[in-house]
Amino acid sequence: MEVKIVARGENEVEFMLSGMKPRFANALRRAMIAEVPKLAIDEVAIHENTSLLYDEQLALRLALIPLKTDLSAFSPDEQVSLTLEAISPEREGYTMVYSKELISSDPKVEAAFENIPVVKLISAEREIGGIKSIAKQKISLEAIARLGRGKEHAKWQPVTVCSYKDVADEEGPTKTLLFTVESDGSLPVDEIVVEAARILREKCESVVEELTGNKLQL
Repeated sequence: MEVKIVARGENEVEFMLSGMKPRFANALRRAMIAEVPKLAIDEVAIHENTSLLYDEQLALRLALIPLKTDLSAFSPDEQVSLTLEAISPEREGYTMVYSKELISSDPKVEAAFENIPVVKLISAEREIGGIKSIAKQKISLEAIARLGRGKEHAKWQPVTVCSYKDVADEEGPTKTLLFTVESDGSLPVDEIVVEAARILREKCESVVEELTGNKLQL
């Protein structure tokens, strides 16, 4: 099998694979989507939420924010706590709460992108008994991020694009496959490809060991 890098960016890579069956390429694609682990918010304790979003909507938005993940630093049962507190302006108007406002208990874990909108908090003028005041909105919550895999939930998928297509090989009848992979920012794109290949290798080795062991027992 031959690998050739066609293009590489900060969060995306294109590479060509030749000398393998399409079923291997598809297994690699599925491993990148469903098997490579990453951190994602899995539990949210909402202390106060007077925004226009239901608690469930707010929790879902938080779960889909990509978090930077160092796979070498986390074991499967570890977790990271993140807090978020925000309030609308003192005067009439609104403020947008962004992912950068998540405060993590681990300095290595943060939102992959700072400008992901979370919720709009609005201050509105109201009048009660002839007295005007400002009604403000507030959110206060604590979230728990855990390692997971895309086969469990889409929030743990480390890729936003992961596909391949056949391209003609000028040197012979073999087809060459062009892969396009884009990271969601939680993991370096190269690490996603390598980790997926490592996972495939481990699965194949496990199958060989099981079959060999059963044969010897018979």
